[in-house]
Amino acid sequence: MARYKHTDIEYGQNVFLQVNLNEQLIPGTFEYMLNEIINTKIDTSVFDLKYKNDKTGARAIPPKTLLKLVIYGYFRGQKSSRGIWELNKNNITAKALTGDMNIHWTTIADFISGNSEEFKEMFVKVLAYCNELGLVGGETFAIDGLRLPSNASMSLTGKKEQLEKRLRVYRRMAEKHLARHQKKDGCGETDEETIKKFEKRQKKLNRQMEKLSGFIENMEKKEGKRGQEIQSNVTDNESAIILSPSGYIQGYVGIAVSDKKEQIIVSAQAFGSANEGKHFIEMLEQSEENIIKIAGEKEWEEKPKTFLADKNYFCERNLNACEDRGIDSVIPDSQTKRRFGTDKEKRYEAEDFIYNKTEDSYKCPNGKKLLYKGEDSIDGNEVKYYRASLTDCRACPVYLKCIRTKKERNMLDKGKNLVIRKSNDFDGL
Repeated sequence: MARYKHTDIEYGQNVFLQVNLNEQLIPGTFEYMLNEIINTKIDTSVFDLKYKNDKTGARAIPPKTLLKLVIYGYFRGQKSSRGIWELNKNNITAKALTGDMNIHWTTIADFISGNSEEFKEMFVKVLAYCNELGLVGGETFAIDGLRLPSNASMSLTGKKEQLEKRLRVYRRMAEKHLARHQKKDGCGETDEETIKKFEKRQKKLNRQMEKLSGFIENMEKKEGKRGQEIQSNVTDNESAIILSPSGYIQGYVGIAVSDKKEQIIVSAQAFGSANEGKHFIEMLEQSEENIIKIAGEKEWEEKPKTFLADKNYFCERNLNACEDRGIDSVIPDSQTKRRFGTDKEKRYEAEDFIYNKTEDSYKCPNGKKLLYKGEDSIDGNEVKYYRASLTDCRACPVYLKCIRTKKERNMLDKGKNLVIRKSNDFDGL
């Protein structure tokens, strides 16, 4: 029977290897590019002002090293400081980027949380370098957002009254927990392990109560767009409850604006709000400011510009903001899909209905009247309702062009409604 060689590797034996870290950064890869740009192309002296150990104190981790590690960690999908720390311990490429420095997760966390303004300045410097390489076109931009979870618990979210109620629940839990322990202790049923469990549980409850009571004491109520109180979060009050594709999360909406030429991001920001559209103008201004910084005001003003966005950004305010700046905007309204049925045939729109000012009524494409039925408010906009006769709609030969599916016709219980904004800035079916 043949005999073969075996090694101790299959039994989990560690191996000491001689590794050249520079050779781990292979030309043409993301990590090689990251190392070259931060080491040779970008001025990071803005971070030096934070350090005051030129005469006394321990030597600090260089900001260039921390920048490379954090960006590489994000590139690898590590969002937390602990995750980036683990990556630096176990990943040979991360070790090559940091020169095998042992960087604790608290150092990473402090660097990220304490340099928000410096990161903005670095972003513009990187964007300027991209512009030098001819990667920024500066003409057509696209804006979109995604949902980002925060490191905050949804269980500590609520209005002030709800948080006060939760605090009372915690206090009752602590009292009952203490009473049960005292009862067991009086009966001689406690041992060292039981006492440790009690102390651990009680310490956790006390910490939660202190955190919650301190937040409530200094709490400023957050207001929604209609002035009503909205929920606050004890851990991260800048975040909000947001509906994501996987359900509700406590987090942010991350919005980015990218340039068409090479998909370079020209501005990015996270907002603790579920409404992307209300931040459109801020992102527009931020993009304009960044492009002017890297290319000059003349370059921005002379080039024709177009902004692309989805229906989440459609509103009169955003359209006017683009028009005032001489920017072409391509933003579909919320009714875009409703204009086409399941057969993809175009449906009737408001402009297909003819207004009779004398009677304050509309005539549909089939020649039937839609009479005035009253007024209402939709998303803060005053609108007027006009309705066709149910009899006319049921007998209409082209009614399918007013609805999306044949099923809607079978469920017809009233004539077609036409909704007109009173300002006549927008008409819609």
